[in-house]
Amino acid sequence: MKNKTLIIIVTIAATAAALSLGIYQKRTHQINASLLQIEQLMYERPDSAWKILQHMPSISQLRKEEQALHALLFTQAQYKNYIPVKSDSLLQIAEAYYRTSSDSLHKAWTLFYLAQYYRDSDEKEKALSYFQQANIASRNIENNQFKFLLNLHWANLLSDEDAENKGIEKYQTANKYAILLKDTLKQIDLYGQWGWCCLLTGKYDCADSLFNMGLKLSTSSKMTYYNYLLNCLSLTAREKKDYKRALELVNRSLSLAKDSTELYPLWNNKGEILLEMNQYDSAHFYLSKDTRDYDPYFKATHYLNWSIYEEKIKNLPKALEYSKRYAELLDTIYQKRLESKVVNLQHKYDYSLIQSENKLLKIKRQRLYISLTAICMAVLTVAVIFFYKRREEKRKLAEQMRSKDDLMKEMRLQLQEKTIDLHAAQEKIIEKEMALDKELSQREKMRSEYSSKEAAMRKEILRHSEIIRKMEQLNKMSQQDKIQSRSVVLSDEEQDNLAEVINICYNNFTDRLWKKFPTLTKADISLCCLIKIGISNSNMLYLLDTSKVALKKRKNRLKHDKMGMDENDSLDEFIMEF
Repeated sequence: MKNKTLIIIVTIAATAAALSLGIYQKRTHQINASLLQIEQLMYERPDSAWKILQHMPSISQLRKEEQALHALLFTQAQYKNYIPVKSDSLLQIAEAYYRTSSDSLHKAWTLFYLAQYYRDSDEKEKALSYFQQANIASRNIENNQFKFLLNLHWANLLSDEDAENKGIEKYQTANKYAILLKDTLKQIDLYGQWGWCCLLTGKYDCADSLFNMGLKLSTSSKMTYYNYLLNCLSLTAREKKDYKRALELVNRSLSLAKDSTELYPLWNNKGEILLEMNQYDSAHFYLSKDTRDYDPYFKATHYLNWSIYEEKIKNLPKALEYSKRYAELLDTIYQKRLESKVVNLQHKYDYSLIQSENKLLKIKRQRLYISLTAICMAVLTVAVIFFYKRREEKRKLAEQMRSKDDLMKEMRLQLQEKTIDLHAAQEKIIEKEMALDKELSQREKMRSEYSSKEAAMRKEILRHSEIIRKMEQLNKMSQQDKIQSRSVVLSDEEQDNLAEVINICYNNFTDRLWKKFPTLTKADISLCCLIKIGISNSNMLYLLDTSKVALKKRKNRLKHDKMGMDENDSLDEFIMEF
């Protein structure tokens, strides 16, 4: 009876396990089939693929293989439906799986979309690295569609990074795959993007050629790209200052446009052309028709164009107002981009935080064991060191106490010797001070005699100078005679002689003055010499044949402009002490 019961229990358990395994395998098969169907649907109906993906089970409930494919398709659907990808967390899941997988195609797509994400996040170096890795991963796969997209987006990024030659090489490779695909629309799109990059980098002839090649492929004016390429050609002609051709091309494009989506950029382009042609009324008409304000970049272009327009018609207040709006909007755009980068960084941080939590727990345990061991070792080491140092300190203290008396005796003997030496040194210093005072007294006497002789010699030299004779003549004259007489006026030769005499009498006065102030003229030196020998301002008027106002101006110019003195400084005192 017991055996039968055991057999029944084992049979029921085995049946339940088999049913569970079957259900799990069936569910896994269904999920795999669904993901493969979504992948096939992605190329033709990306919007439908996106809706289906949103109703799929949570990615955490899937196996690693399913998680990787789901993460890749989810990101791919976002890009194909023009939905901003705000985090690379899903792509990181796909990359972690496909890095070691033999599935080269999905690995290449994952790396490609990582490059797209980092390009949109303005991390250009990372984007270029992932484009390179995607290219390496795609070497062994035959998928011209992928290789076309890879080289096209890679070329656009290289052109943005000023790597023009490499960019052109990638555009040419993309063109080769577009031809292999026999897809005219892809070729036209390629020529449009390639030409646009040339236009932005100032290669207008190259841009013109590429836009024309795209236009030739757009044989029917009903094709979507035909109108766009006409407008691009118009922009190129405008940059080349060929306004007549630019106007002709934009008018052709306007005649083919069907709705406001196409008309707005054409009106704006035509308005800018007419503005550059100085046809202000027409420019105003077409610029006014472009009412796009749902995008900050459109608004910025709008404000910039109106600023240029108002400036050209000389309405400067209005031009300034639009310029301010333009600058404020640029600041807002920059702030939004900065906030977006901060949000992206926060997402990355949160993801990395979740990934590293388990590792941190293990590391914390290891660190705890290591810390406890280290603490025990440290305590033991500190105890040994403390005991050793304590014993050493006691030994050193005993030695110090023993040697203290000997040291004190030795210091007393040294102190006595040094006291005797100090008394002897003091006596020598007193003798030297007495000898020095005697010598200083003799030198002071000699200096006084020399100064007296120098003053007498200077007085004697000046007495024979022409300036003294003229000063004596001036003192004897009446005021009227001083005004009418020309004989007292110093000639150029007399001024030169005066400068030489003053130079001799006052320790190279004029040479030193000229060296310190090289911009001084001979007239300035003559004026300084007169001040040096104490000639009054009233006598200077007659000696230099000038007026009181002119003399004052000369002194001020000499003081401020040539000698760099402050208002409160005295020119006469400076010259007398120089």
